[in-house]
Amino acid sequence: MNNVIALSGLIGGLVIASLVFLINRKIGTKKRWFDERYKQVSTLARAASWNITFAVLLIAWAVVIIVDGISFSFFLMTALYIAHCIGFLATSIYFSRDH
Repeated sequence: MNNVIALSGLIGGLVIASLVFLINRKIGTKKRWFDERYKQVSTLARAASWNITFAVLLIAWAVVIIVDGISFSFFLMTALYIAHCIGFLATSIYFSRDH
C-alpha cells in the first residue's frame, strides 16, 4: 500500500508540474518572455546541469558500490549512467549536424 501511495504522489507531482509548465509557457509566449537571451541562458544552464548530473551519478555509483556492493542498485546505477552517456552522445550528434 505504501508503494501505491508513493507512486500516486509521484504521478500527481508530474501532472501538477506539467500543468504549471504549460500555463507558464502559454503566458510567457504571450508576454514574449522567451527571447534569444532566455534561450542562451537556458542552454548554458542545461549544459552545466548535465555536467553536474554526470558528477552526481559517478559519486552515487561509488556510494552504491561501497554500501550495497554488486547488487540491483549497482546495476540500476550502471543503467542510469549508460542512459546518460547515450543521451549525451545522441544529442551531441544531433546538434552537431548542419541544420
